[in-house]
Amino acid sequence: MRLVVRVCPAPYHGGVFIGRDCHTITEASDAVCCTLLGLVAETDHAAYRRLWVLWKTLARTMNRAALVHADDSNAFRSNAQRFVRHIKRSFPWVNVSPKLHILMYHAPDFLYRFGSIGLYGEQFIEARHGYHTQNAAKYAAAMEVEARANIVRARAVAREASDSHLSKPMRKPAKDGARRARKSGDGRKREDKGRSGESRTTREKSVKEGRKWTRNLFEVGDRTVGTFLTRMASDGD
Repeated sequence: MRLVVRVCPAPYHGGVFIGRDCHTITEASDAVCCTLLGLVAETDHAAYRRLWVLWKTLARTMNRAALVHADDSNAFRSNAQRFVRHIKRSFPWVNVSPKLHILMYHAPDFLYRFGSIGLYGEQFIEARHGYHTQNAAKYAAAMEVEARANIVRARAVAREASDSHLSKPMRKPAKDGARRARKSGDGRKREDKGRSGESRTTREKSVKEGRKWTRNLFEVGDRTVGTFLTRMASDGD
C-alpha cells in the first residue's frame, strides 16, 4: 500500500508515518481501504471506509492555515463527534486516547473561539516558510536571517495579512505545447521520481523493511482485538 501511496514510515519516529506523509495517506485513503478487501468482513470494511471519509473532512479543516468560516466550524464539531462515536461503535476495542478526547471535546471549541487550528500549529509555520522562500530573492541580504527580517518588515509596513499570504502558492499548470510526462519510465513522472541513483539492494531492503513493519502492525492489531474479545468473554461469564 505504501508504495502505491508513495510514503515511507520514519524509523526514527517508531516506524510510523509523520508530517506530509500523513496528509498523503489521508488523500489516498481509497488505496488504503482496497488493501483490506477480502481480509476483513464486509461490514468492518464499510465501517473502515466510513471512518476515512469522516477523517478527510476533519483533516482538511484542521490543517487549513487560514480563518475558517462559521459554517465549517459547526460542521467540524459535528463530524468530530461522528468520528469518535463511529470508532467506539464499529471498533470497540480501540481505546479513546487523549488525542481523540481533545478532537471531540476541545478542538471544536478552540476552532470556534479562535477561527482556526492550522494557524496555531505546524501548518501555519510551513505556510509562512513557503511564502518567505518564494520572496527571498526580492528581499535578499547578506544573511538569510536578515532577508527574513526584511520580508517581515516590508509586510508590517504594508500591513499585509490576507488569507492568500497564509497558504502556499499553487503550482502553475504547464503552458500550452510544453512537454509533459505521459509515458511509463519518464523520469519527470511523479512515480518515477527518486529512483535515480537508487540501487537494487536499497530497493530490496526498503521492501523487506516495509513488509516487516506491516507484519508487526498486524500482530499488534491481532493482540489488541484478542485481548478485547477475551475480556468480553470473561465479563459475560
